[in-house]
Amino acid sequence: MRAREKLTVEEKVSIALDLIKRERSLAEIRDFYRVSHTTAYKIRNAFLEGGRRALGGVDNQRGDLEARVRALEERIEDKGNLRVSDDRRGPQGRKPRAGGLGSRVR
Repeated sequence: MRAREKLTVEEKVSIALDLIKRERSLAEIRDFYRVSHTTAYKIRNAFLEGGRRALGGVDNQRGDLEARVRALEERIEDKGNLRVSDDRRGPQGRKPRAGGLGSRVR
């Protein structure tokens, strides 16, 4: 099969809907859009999974994300007194280099 340009979002939606409706055969859909069997079914599966997430999981995901944000905010507040030099950095705020001039034995 000859390589083709990238599919647009509209083409991907059309492929998914054509496969779901079953009004045309897979061979006809593949020939029309110039895609492989694997690509056509990957597009269909991604389309269906997105629909499942949109219909059932948005509220749950939002709640999970909000809880994670709150937990991270609390961690930031707990470490609010931490200064850069407390993070194993030198007095100028830089990490000491291994093998630098100060590490040579004379």
